[in-house]
Amino acid sequence: MTLRTLTLAAALMAGAAAWAQGANGLIVQLRDAPSHELRGREQALALRDDARWQQVLDAAGVRGAASRPSGAGARLLQFERRLSREQALSLVEQLQRRPEVAWVVPNERERRLQSNPTPHDPLFGSQWWLHPVAGSDGNMIGQRLRGVPGFQTAWVQSTGGPAARVAVLDTGITNHPELAGRVLPGYDFVSDVAVANDGNGRDADPSDPGDWVDARDIATADFNGCRVEDSSWHGTLIAGIVAARTNDGAGVAAANWDGRIVPVRVAGKCGADVADIVDGMRWAAGLPVAGAPANPNPARIINLSFGGSAACNAAYQSAINDIRAAGAVLVVAAGNEHSSPSRPANCSGVIGVAAVNRDGFKATYSNFGPTLAIATVGGDDNEGAWGDLLQDGGLLTIFNTGLTVPGNHSHAHLFGTSFATPVVAAAVSLMLSVNPALSADELRNGVVRSARPHVTSPHIGACGFGNPGRCLCSTSTCGAGLLDVEQALLYAAAPQSYVAPAWSAAVVSNAETAAAAARGPDRAAVQPPPPATRSGGGAMHPGWLLALLAASAALLPRRRR
Repeated sequence: MTLRTLTLAAALMAGAAAWAQGANGLIVQLRDAPSHELRGREQALALRDDARWQQVLDAAGVRGAASRPSGAGARLLQFERRLSREQALSLVEQLQRRPEVAWVVPNERERRLQSNPTPHDPLFGSQWWLHPVAGSDGNMIGQRLRGVPGFQTAWVQSTGGPAARVAVLDTGITNHPELAGRVLPGYDFVSDVAVANDGNGRDADPSDPGDWVDARDIATADFNGCRVEDSSWHGTLIAGIVAARTNDGAGVAAANWDGRIVPVRVAGKCGADVADIVDGMRWAAGLPVAGAPANPNPARIINLSFGGSAACNAAYQSAINDIRAAGAVLVVAAGNEHSSPSRPANCSGVIGVAAVNRDGFKATYSNFGPTLAIATVGGDDNEGAWGDLLQDGGLLTIFNTGLTVPGNHSHAHLFGTSFATPVVAAAVSLMLSVNPALSADELRNGVVRSARPHVTSPHIGACGFGNPGRCLCSTSTCGAGLLDVEQALLYAAAPQSYVAPAWSAAVVSNAETAAAAARGPDRAAVQPPPPATRSGGGAMHPGWLLALLAASAALLPRRRR
């Protein structure tokens, strides 16, 4: 493929929002014939006739096209039916190989320009985390959106584009209808048969059989230290945030209108082993893993919402270094213990994610610390001394109602850094849809450099071990700032020349913040961790990650991870 074709294909892919429905043929312009071929008016006119066009099409291997004039010297090639995006790109490449062709573009259908594209999913109105950022102060739910990443305004730049794949390292996925057509072949890396719960160890089936733990399990040595809990369907929830079918008139929307998931199962009953996680990381990025086939769909974004309380170890750091060298980034949850970041969010070179609520305050549960890169919404429930004050109802996405094995398909409100993490992963995916040439370092730098400042308030104290609940984030506790997807995409389009706006931090001061502060700290003080030391591997039990709140009786349950 020529450089010219690659450039055009990249432009088509970045602008695919306008032709998500495909293309009604191609518009083609031929180059002027060499001057020595022009020998009089009749010959000059003949050079533009059907015979010459047919000769070019035949040489390019393009069959079954009818043509008509379109503009000065160009022609519209039309086929029996509309071309898919893939068909159009293939024909563009074929035609661009011909030296007679000056340019070729798809005859796409342009969309109505508007500031905030609104998907036609009936539950989108309740997905406040996808809505535009609000700068006003107040207690109305629609005004309390200072912490959101602003996907809806960012979609103007990237709506419907062919987003980069996101590998979801988790419990596997169920066959939720809102993931239909969004899932690429994956792999199951859970090697312990008892933990895998599918009758065998590693295999090519990444589906989630359920990760429930019952009393019989915890009575055995395999599940020492675990606790009784229902199946979490955690991987399905993560996949839905990134790539649920959007604008299809059903259910919810996702952060990425055209998202694709590579499911990599690394966790089962009671958690995930470090060895399985690091093998899954390498495989997801397209690196070889002994005993596993090559990944046919390497991902440049790897989402990991599992963690442990120990320091980063050599196994993690080695895998992280290798996937970064391969051009991939690891987006990882900070953890939900309102303390120091979990492993591997405390490793170097990752995008560690803290959770904030819709106002931009640190969520009551979120871990915090200097190793984190960015903060974004993860839902904020009614835990902590402040209870319902400043809580936000959680992130609404797809769910499964089965308590053990898969049950009915549904939706749920979610809370946790587990769910803040795919919000960031989806943003990085959109960055790559704008500019596939971004390096791993540029992806991380773009998220950091484009962030909005953390919010401030005269009523609420700064985050710290003496004040670990809802609190004011800073660059030393919750990363560079609040994720801003619109700005991240502007960075992606021109990383060398990007200049962040001269932001002013939003000041949040109202009756609700004053009432919350009057109750005292949202959480009791916690002990700072001991100095970091190298630690060994071992199992990572989900603890904060798979802590399950009692399901409410509401149609849309509320879940915490």
